[in-house]
Amino acid sequence: MKNKLKKFAEIKIFSNVLQPVKPELIDWKKHFGNNNPIILELACGHGDYTLGLAKMYPNKNFIGVDIKGARIWKGAKTALEEKLNNIAFLRTQIQFLDKYMKKRSISEIWITFPDPYPKKCHTKNRLTSPRFLEIYKKILKFTSATDGTNGIIHLKTDDLNLFNYSVETVISEGFKIKKINNNIYEQNNLPPELEIKTFYEKQHLKNNKQIHYLQIKNKIPHHE
Repeated sequence: MKNKLKKFAEIKIFSNVLQPVKPELIDWKKHFGNNNPIILELACGHGDYTLGLAKMYPNKNFIGVDIKGARIWKGAKTALEEKLNNIAFLRTQIQFLDKYMKKRSISEIWITFPDPYPKKCHTKNRLTSPRFLEIYKKILKFTSATDGTNGIIHLKTDDLNLFNYSVETVISEGFKIKKINNNIYEQNNLPPELEIKTFYEKQHLKNNKQIHYLQIKNKIPHHE
């Protein structure tokens, strides 16, 4: 507990951690000081993916989102030490995400090894459930013929039930599947961003679990 309290105190003064008292729009362009694309990692934990992607793509901005400050502390501290100025962390619950992000301002969302919430009564808590997908629709840009990197959601998981649920749900909610893979490490020429391994992924691979990947895009609705 003492160590946690120390971390909570430290992230209050970290320049790359935002933890507003109440939900409010944040001027992310002003925070980063540029107009580069913004990419989110949801339930980021220690920010393994946020850090990995930020190093890989210095001309893009990355925001790790999590409610647990002690977890965010590690990723935020590493980013400051390594002078990764294209990283920020937002401490909030994901159901309030659209209160902090302007409409159509986010290029991509990464959901890596989220809690699968296996019980049916907890389905609404899955990060690919309809209530969360509706939030993503609001903040995501649209995928266009000229820029296929906008309006994209990436899901990596070891849980096949969550993966199958996500495939069915994103289709029913109006997203379009762009890529789907039931075992990414059987694929030749794996994209470098999929080779980033979180702590949990390393544990899953040690236990010989397959890693599933889903990429979907935000389609332009008929009324817009």
